[in-house]
Amino acid sequence: MDNKIWREMGLKKYFMACAVFLVFMIFSICYFFYCVQINVVASAEEAIVKHVKRQKIHFNEIIALQYRYLEGTAAYMGRSGDLLSEENRELMLNLSRAGCFKMMAVIDEDGISTYEDGLQKDVSSRRYFQEAIKGKRSLSDPLISKVDGARRVILAVPVSGLDGPEGVLAGSCDVGSLSHLLFEDLYGGTGYSMVVTSSGTVVSWDRADEAETSGQEENFFDYCGQMDFPGKYSLKQMQEDFAAQTGGCVMLRSGRDADYLVYEPLDLGGWMLCYLVPAAKVREDYGFIRYYEVIFSMVLLGGLAVLLMYIWGIRSREQKELIQYAHTDALTGAVNKDSTEAEINSWLSRHRTGIQAFLMLDVDNFKTVNDRYGHGAGDEALRQIGRVLAGEFRDGDIVGRIGGDEFVVLMKDIADEENAVYRVENLCRVIRKITVKGIPGTPLSCSVGVAYSPNHGSTYGELYLCADKALYETKKRGRDGYTVYTDNMQIRGETL
Repeated sequence: MDNKIWREMGLKKYFMACAVFLVFMIFSICYFFYCVQINVVASAEEAIVKHVKRQKIHFNEIIALQYRYLEGTAAYMGRSGDLLSEENRELMLNLSRAGCFKMMAVIDEDGISTYEDGLQKDVSSRRYFQEAIKGKRSLSDPLISKVDGARRVILAVPVSGLDGPEGVLAGSCDVGSLSHLLFEDLYGGTGYSMVVTSSGTVVSWDRADEAETSGQEENFFDYCGQMDFPGKYSLKQMQEDFAAQTGGCVMLRSGRDADYLVYEPLDLGGWMLCYLVPAAKVREDYGFIRYYEVIFSMVLLGGLAVLLMYIWGIRSREQKELIQYAHTDALTGAVNKDSTEAEINSWLSRHRTGIQAFLMLDVDNFKTVNDRYGHGAGDEALRQIGRVLAGEFRDGDIVGRIGGDEFVVLMKDIADEENAVYRVENLCRVIRKITVKGIPGTPLSCSVGVAYSPNHGSTYGELYLCADKALYETKKRGRDGYTVYTDNMQIRGETL
């Protein structure tokens, strides 16, 4: 009887301990998930604020550039002696056609504006004219174009003669199209941007959403006032930020939908650059965290699942290591010849658009290095070159060794061809600095041939032939440099 009581007491204590541990674990997991969510929200807000601050800088730079266009033109017109000359009107027309401004006009001292098409209008009462005629830059209030209904602003600068300002040069700018251009690639184009005055007047909205937002946002604060501001956010705080020309980030909620609104001050008469994007899209980059939360919860279901996952993970890693070993050149750590061709062809077949740079590299006079200093020193030189290649290019780029001292590199999705040229120039400089034990002075250098996909080919073989011809040109010029493939090389190669 006593043993039974002790056993029951022992089981009770055991279950109590398990229950306490389970409650503790559930509480810990919930608290952990809560902290993760808080950090995800904070990180998402920090990321979008950084994006908008960066675009604000670009916006200010573009507007400043437009002013410089106007001032350069105004300086030329001021020297002509006749503001309304046919040459000046032709100059304004050419600038409009070039896309700098939608329309341009020259305004005389009396405020009579003459447009590029010859039409005239009295703008003497306009603030931007009154400010510019006094010798400084000016910016108009937002105006509605009678031609296409778009919102535009007028940038104005003085036209100075020998005795001071003798007129004003003005150009209308579609700020909405400009802000759309800056944000169209951000978050998959799901958000839209606006430029708003400190009092809430909309200067421009993203042209992509004009039909949807026109009529709702004549006053930006009225539009935002129709939304809910959850938690720490408030309309009052946002209005205070606008008045103080301070950037910020708030959340707007309408029903079940939530959006982030980020605003930053511009260097333009108290204007604010605003960007509105769905909160779910902003946090999409952190969706992988939810996956790990599920994995973490599943681990607690039992030791057997943990063990199986652990064994599966070890085997998977071993298989990856074996595959990596089979695909890697043992001496340099680069991809071996067969795998290089297969990987490059696989990538090119799946990426028909964008610029891919194909580089072919030879170590100059490498046979002489082997003959003079021995194969051990030559192997060490190749090892160091392999390390340089791995460090100079991105993790996703393909770096392969296809022969004794021959390497190829595929730079994936580069922004432009100049990017590849810069990288090759830097690579040549770094290789010249390599020091190898056993080779006095280490006179290493390389010759490089460059070809681009899709311009020069869409397969490994096609790019190889083009880069090889470019490499041959480098060697003809004395080595230690690079050559970018051109069609002239192709013609010459076929006639040889």
